[in-house]
Amino acid sequence: MGDESEKTKELCKREKVDKVPHFTFYKSKEKIHEEEAIGPDTLVGDVLYYGDNHSAVVQLHNREDVEKLIEDHKVDHKLIVLDVGLKHCGPCVKVYPTVIKLSRQMSDTVVFARMNGDENDSCMQFLKDMEVIQVPTFLFIRDGKIDGRYVGSGKGELIGEIL
Repeated sequence: MGDESEKTKELCKREKVDKVPHFTFYKSKEKIHEEEAIGPDTLVGDVLYYGDNHSAVVQLHNREDVEKLIEDHKVDHKLIVLDVGLKHCGPCVKVYPTVIKLSRQMSDTVVFARMNGDENDSCMQFLKDMEVIQVPTFLFIRDGKIDGRYVGSGKGELIGEIL
């Protein structure tokens, strides 16, 4: 790496850091994501949005939350885009800023929601029931029924599927 002190070298070895800069992100004392050898634009543009719970994206924590969201939007006929991922999934983290931006821009016609499958047993069972085998998976729900899905983290492809 460089001319780090012995103390720094020991820390890097213990934490398995091979490249610098190295960023480790924690939420509620839990490691949620790591990035290494990235520049400041990537850091600000992608990773820092990951824990934004104050966005227009509805956070879902169990099957009941999903069912309530679907029921709430049967009347207004809004498309629900459900972002299904895992807390430690790199592509899930990287696509999330796009989800946040779209949720703000399309709030008149689309409701965006997110569920982390590894949050609890209920979420993991929901993923299994919906036959989600790769993440991120975006489920498109309209009038209470799954209308389609997109698997992947391509920003352009996601926008195309929504439109």
